[in-house]
Amino acid sequence: MKKEIRKEELLIPIYLNEKTVLDMLAIIEDGFSMVSEISSSNQVTTTTDIKARGGFSTKALLDKLLKIQLEGSIDRDRTDDDASQVKLEKVHTNVSLLSKFRTKLIENKLLSCKSDNKLDIQNISTGDFIELEGELQKNPMIDIFEQFIDMFRLVDIFSDKPELGNKKAHSDKKSEQNAIVKQIEMFLVELKHTGTVDFILESDNGTLVLSAQEQYLQNDNISEILGGRFKVLGKVIKVCNDENDSINLLRKTTLNILDNDSMEEFLLAFKSEDLRMYNLPQLRTEIKGPAAIIIPVAIYA
Repeated sequence: MKKEIRKEELLIPIYLNEKTVLDMLAIIEDGFSMVSEISSSNQVTTTTDIKARGGFSTKALLDKLLKIQLEGSIDRDRTDDDASQVKLEKVHTNVSLLSKFRTKLIENKLLSCKSDNKLDIQNISTGDFIELEGELQKNPMIDIFEQFIDMFRLVDIFSDKPELGNKKAHSDKKSEQNAIVKQIEMFLVELKHTGTVDFILESDNGTLVLSAQEQYLQNDNISEILGGRFKVLGKVIKVCNDENDSINLLRKTTLNILDNDSMEEFLLAFKSEDLRMYNLPQLRTEIKGPAAIIIPVAIYA
């Protein structure tokens, strides 16, 4: 019987942690084989029509008087079965395993929240698997610094050539700008030094912070995630039930050691009037509850 395929099983991931999917399926199925052999048998039938011809005569008295020659005809069908066996390999891909893993979670009622349900932070706990749909935003700290670099690059492209008398001043300004860009790039390296990037998914009932590993991004392109609406399947590792608790977006960096006053002083430079003319994202270093931190298994459409 042909398996019925549902639309939600046909996933296109842009982020996929294959190792986690394999590990979870191995636990669920108590070990599994990725390649299975299927033997199919084709029956080739040939029919041969055999006609037996024979002569016989009576052995009695009549045989002496009249020889009766009887011709008998015997028909028999002979069927030869020629069986040919073909061995096929059934192979799973990482995406088909992801679809299978998601189906197993639903069948075993291990998915605390599905994408077609509203997120309720109060009803999820650490260790739960959840699925949520929404528009992803990059970590505001990373986003604003990357836009700073793009802004300086754009200004450099469209800046007028200096007049002869202003070449030195222009050169000094250019050196200062390069120094700032270098500092920002070093800070971005610090924000990403763990190999993970935070993404924010906001809903009416709470905010999710996705701690994603860059190595699992398809084509290593973060920009593919931004601007679209995707589903996220992941495991909850922290829950903040109310606004008295929060998630620090600098928790993986050395800036996390700064106290509030020092942090405010550090961020003051990015709140100046000169920068208000640019369409920069809101600078946030923490996400207030209700919120949760998720380790994403997959991000897909």
